[in-house]
Amino acid sequence: MKVIWAIALQALRLTFRSRIVLVLALLLGAAICLLPATIRSDGTPAGLIHLHLAYTLGSASFLLTLATLWAGCAAIAQEADDKTLQLLLAKPVPRTHVWLGKWLALLLLNALLLALAGSTSALTLRYKLRHGGFAPEDLAQAHATTLTALATTTAPLPDITADVEAEYTHLRARRALPPDAPPAVVRDSIRRTRLAQLYSLAAGATRLWSFPQPPAATRQLVQFSCDSSIPGAVEIQGTVRLHSGDYTASRDFSAMAGTPQTIIFDNVPAAAVITVDVVNRAPANSTLFFEPAAGLTLRTPVGAFAGNYLRALALLFLRLALFAAIGVTLGTLFSLPVASFLALVLILVLQLSSFVSSAAQTDRATFVANVAQFGGGHAHDDAAPAPSLLARGVANVLYVTYRGTWYALRPLLDDHTLDQLATGTHLPPRHVLRALLVQGLGLPALLALIATAVLKTREWALPNST
Repeated sequence: MKVIWAIALQALRLTFRSRIVLVLALLLGAAICLLPATIRSDGTPAGLIHLHLAYTLGSASFLLTLATLWAGCAAIAQEADDKTLQLLLAKPVPRTHVWLGKWLALLLLNALLLALAGSTSALTLRYKLRHGGFAPEDLAQAHATTLTALATTTAPLPDITADVEAEYTHLRARRALPPDAPPAVVRDSIRRTRLAQLYSLAAGATRLWSFPQPPAATRQLVQFSCDSSIPGAVEIQGTVRLHSGDYTASRDFSAMAGTPQTIIFDNVPAAAVITVDVVNRAPANSTLFFEPAAGLTLRTPVGAFAGNYLRALALLFLRLALFAAIGVTLGTLFSLPVASFLALVLILVLQLSSFVSSAAQTDRATFVANVAQFGGGHAHDDAAPAPSLLARGVANVLYVTYRGTWYALRPLLDDHTLDQLATGTHLPPRHVLRALLVQGLGLPALLALIATAVLKTREWALPNST
């Protein structure tokens, strides 16, 4: 362990001498302090909180990711180019210790910079909330809905499998199905249409959501967003009623269509099931449309914001630990230019993460049917020629590529920590533990084994003795 610490401290000394840390700290300070001044929020405390937590910390995380990957690539590759690594390898130092020492140096540096960024962001946010001239009721609303840790409970979707199958059978008997449409695509379309009908609310009608096993708390928040059948900026009106055992309370609401709403109910007793019903009292006989999966949710305070914030910083740190391991491994496998290029490719893939994730999680038949039409045909148009075999083959290759990329980079792609923090979503300790096992220990250990094997077998040019 002493050898690992010695290598890590030596790497840190070299980093501080190059003044990279000072430049990076200045960039982080600019991102946290200057970015909120250049980007306007919506003028509400919740908008200010989202700006600080999602944008400023997101920018700081992106800068640290870039710096970590580059520094990791240079940690070994640069020393190999300068012929100083060979002097270290000539000593009786285990190759694993060399990799761990470089990785540990990056961990210490990231811990320092992330603590600086996190504390600065929290202090500036607190200052702006206190001196932003916000109304006390707006601040209380923001503290209840964002500056806390909220567990989210969603109502289970109704089982409409039998209805979907009956509709599909009926359409097939009438020969009303597109001839080239895969059955899975048709059933999914029928299912989405049926759910949209079930979650529409006509004028004067009532719809009920049932939330089984919600967390016990005296305060419950009902959050929802819905659209109106009347196009344009239109006001919606209605009543939300919450039932928990013998407890019943109602609140009227009036807002613009599509605007997220939060209704707070206090002194709610614990119950095995909480039900919420919404009455549409919108004028002009307009129909309200709720998104089936998360159009209306029940949110319960389960912790303090400070703990949630610290867990979010821990998750960001563990993600940076994995990036550090990737960078050091790339620097071990390749020269610095090649390793830096591959790191940039990784960053580009991560920037397209939403596209890659959505494409990878799409049904294979749906993906192929939608992509193959660009190869000279249309799978759902009887007048157009069917997609060629080559077009379908290319679509399948693309699907496999997206799917493989998603599985390989899933610990990096599926990261919504800051978005969850900015919306007050509770980040449970088990998420930190899982990230520690996967991103902090498991994957770095695998990369360390690969890098160690390369360090043992790769032929390194000896330094010039003259």
